[in-house]
Amino acid sequence: MIKNTVRKEFLQRRMNLPEDELQKQTALIASNFKKLVLPPVNYLLSYHPLVNRREFDVSVCEEILKEQNLIMRVGWPKIHVDLLDMEAVLVEKDGLFIKNKFNILEPIGGIVIPPLQLDLIFVPLLGFDTRGYRVGYGKGYYDRYLAQCRPEAIKIGFSFFDAVEYIEDIDEFDVPLNFCITPHRIYEF
Repeated sequence: MIKNTVRKEFLQRRMNLPEDELQKQTALIASNFKKLVLPPVNYLLSYHPLVNRREFDVSVCEEILKEQNLIMRVGWPKIHVDLLDMEAVLVEKDGLFIKNKFNILEPIGGIVIPPLQLDLIFVPLLGFDTRGYRVGYGKGYYDRYLAQCRPEAIKIGFSFFDAVEYIEDIDEFDVPLNFCITPHRIYEF
């Protein structure tokens, strides 16, 4: 499969999930996430899921991590459209947020977490393959950002569906995940 086919097919599959099935699948993913044995996490880059695109609600996994890592700090991406890049900004309890050009909620201002400080990164995706390569929305923000992070920073994706066998048009800029959690399986790459 090529990225555009994966992107269209998996977005449509996600949009077709009934609400009760979405909730059930979310609980199964969270249960599988709890099984992961992760090193201590001081800094997590997470994100605010796009409800209108039926993205997995990563906040359930954030809460699991917070119970295990009491001093963990969470950042969300802030996209710089003109520069085609992004940065991780700490999410503060009373912080302000705004929807960007892509309708994604991001912090206004705030403290930037340098990429090299991140221990764990939740990476949004539409689909992924058995080698850990993911398909996002096609702008490349995450792959450019992940290239700046420490090689040992753990990258985790979440999907309601299993992996496709092989995404054909992967290039040298694509950064694979370490894990992808689905309702029925933990993929490790």
